[in-house]
Amino acid sequence: MYCRVTHIQFDASKENEIAELMEQKRETMMALPGIQSICTIVTGEGEITSFAVYDTKENFDAASPEVGKILAAFASFATAPPVGKEGPALFYM
Repeated sequence: MYCRVTHIQFDASKENEIAELMEQKRETMMALPGIQSICTIVTGEGEITSFAVYDTKENFDAASPEVGKILAAFASFATAPPVGKEGPALFYM
């Protein structure tokens, strides 16, 4: 397993619009190579954090260009650049 964690700060008044955009991108996200799961949580007012789990680093790398396009769709809502981290899973259930 290989994972990406992305933290996004956004205009809090746009939370419903962000949720709608995520729903619109559902099929695109689930079609990413090797994607196992995606979970986005509200971590504060105007803050969300997404966790994406891939089967392999190779598929993670293959998905990265499309992930960049997906993140670009959220740019108009962002109040700061997204902060992302990635790495192999140490523990997964």
